Amino acid sequence: MLFARRDTKDTAKILRLKAAEWRQGEVLRLTKRRRWDADPSAKCMVLRRRDYGELALTAMRWGLAPEWEQGEARPLVNVRAETVAEQVEWRRLLNTHRCLIPTEQFFEWKRIGGVKTREYLFKLRTRRPMMIAGLWRKAAAGETADTFAYISCPANRLVGFIHERMPVVLEDGNVAAWLNPDASLENLLGLLRPLRDGELELHPVAHAETRAKPYQPSLFASRAA
Repeated sequence: MLFARRDTKDTAKILRLKAAEWRQGEVLRLTKRRRWDADPSAKCMVLRRRDYGELALTAMRWGLAPEWEQGEARPLVNVRAETVAEQVEWRRLLNTHRCLIPTEQFFEWKRIGGVKTREYLFKLRTRRPMMIAGLWRKAAAGETADTFAYISCPANRLVGFIHERMPVVLEDGNVAAWLNPDASLENLLGLLRPLRDGELELHPVAHAETRAKPYQPSLFASRAA
């Protein structure tokens, strides 16, 4: 039992132990159906810490609908690192509901004059899964699944050729710090920075005939469409 508990506190071991649930090739890309609809294929596997300290790999819907927003506001795709601590409710999630979105790569479209022209993918040079910082919220009454949004920050030099923002990809040494339940707000905010130059590779999507689709908006749109 002690060995089992030790395994559940290591993110790399979690992915190995749950390989059948976390698919190799997992990417951040919106599916054809909106991710907050009742569609199992629209879920991502997210790493979060349970109340008793162990890590769990949980299927969540991409698109966080804040409880404090009134009306029919669309779910948030991402939360900006620069403003995540400005609102009390966001600070609460930052303090208690942090998560990691493991993914092998993420995609973005190159725009010229506001028009999508070519899709590119980004992956780590080491080929290890990216650990993207995120926030999650427990499903409220009437909702079918917990939801999450990843945290975005200004782009580093490479991603900046395609888009001005990028996901917060945590370096290996910062993964445990992000999930540390005793981390201070100051330390957490210090982790929300662009990945160092040289860590990522950029590749154009092979099929040049690719066209942007209405159900595949920018990864960095502020809200799901």
